[in-house]
Amino acid sequence: MTHLSKMPVRACMPLSMAGSRCTPTKAPATPGDFPDTRPRKASMLALRNAILAGLLALPAMAQATVIEFSVSGIIAQGVDELHLFSSYDESIVGKPYTMKFLLDTATLAETNSGTIHGASNANNGGALYFSGEITMGSRSYRWSPALDGYASMYLKPTNSALMHSYGGYGDGRHEVWSMIEVYAGGSTPYFDSLEFEQRIEFKDFVDPGGYSSQFNLTYTAPRYPDDHGAYVATTNFVGTGTYALWRVREVPEPAQVGMLLAGVALLAVMARRQRSRA
Repeated sequence: MTHLSKMPVRACMPLSMAGSRCTPTKAPATPGDFPDTRPRKASMLALRNAILAGLLALPAMAQATVIEFSVSGIIAQGVDELHLFSSYDESIVGKPYTMKFLLDTATLAETNSGTIHGASNANNGGALYFSGEITMGSRSYRWSPALDGYASMYLKPTNSALMHSYGGYGDGRHEVWSMIEVYAGGSTPYFDSLEFEQRIEFKDFVDPGGYSSQFNLTYTAPRYPDDHGAYVATTNFVGTGTYALWRVREVPEPAQVGMLLAGVALLAVMARRQRSRA
């Protein structure tokens, strides 16, 4: 019997097709004919799996807790000298609006007084990570006070929530103070917990104070020639509220996101090099 290993490197069609012409085939390459790519493929596969696992695990990574507090309603009183939301000779009174705050709790010092849970950076001197946004119609205005600004927030079950901030930005030319405060009317409690990490939806509430939001922005800039003094203009208002929402946003730490993006980029480079060598 002829061993398979001693057969000529030539293959034929099956015996059932004996009438067909045999077709020569190229001998399979031996392991010494080209470098073994298995280690490289294995490493790429391991890297790819690690990055995919990291992406899937991203929500569970260490995160910064950012509290979002927003309110929607109608402007009750106010002026818009900076024309952020209006044209000249146009009033903002009666316009619908939405004001939203985002406050990172990482640098805030928490306090508890009876049934009130508070947190601020006033006593510990922590840096402020706060941003605000106001929308009226098709116009929006966003701001972020400098790190040396001030912010605080409070919960008082079962019916009160407050967040406000103060600070300057834009080389000291802008000074802004803003607040959202909700008092829920009626006998139905909105929340029973003092924990910030919860969702509180205020619908059809009655605000005994009359207003659910306040905003004051003062812009000061030198005017030339100097004999006229500085130019000062203000946009401020108070607004009623018809809907408010307190909730938590989980934001991944920037360093972790950067590491994942770097891993994805590395995987793409390795894949490109493998294609060019093929």
